Amino acid sequence: MIVEVSDLIQLEAALLDDCRYAEWIELFTDDCLYWVPVSPEMQSPRDGPSHFRDDRQVMMVRTHRLANPRSFGAEPSPRTVHIISGIRIEESTPEEIHVSSSQIMLEYRNRGRFEEDQRAFGGRVRHRLLRTAEGLRIAEKRIDLINAEGAFNAMAAPL
Repeated sequence: MIVEVSDLIQLEAALLDDCRYAEWIELFTDDCLYWVPVSPEMQSPRDGPSHFRDDRQVMMVRTHRLANPRSFGAEPSPRTVHIISGIRIEESTPEEIHVSSSQIMLEYRNRGRFEEDQRAFGGRVRHRLLRTAEGLRIAEKRIDLINAEGAFNAMAAPL
């Protein structure tokens, strides 16, 4: 089971790094939640504000903007690399698997002459995976950034 879970999490990161957003979204269930709370102590997205609290529809809008070369704020498109370690199955049933990992995402933008920007985001990532007819799918992804309470300049690409 750990190999299957690890393969899915690695595939998710590779799709993001390759800007294959439509394929990335297909890894999620129709009623998924993509959540980056402002504090690791938050138990629910309804507890207060979040950096991200996206359903599948909002994820599609965000990734469409990233993929559109004329989109304001996404020009030039960021390049990312995800580094994943410590993938652990926290609990599982035949239908559902709770997974945690440590992840770092490096994001780079070359904005032109003499202006470039490289940033790092890192934290604990929790996936709630469901077994479906199509295989494992992501029902929920929660990212607890190590600097969640700090000043936050929004990331351009999904973590």
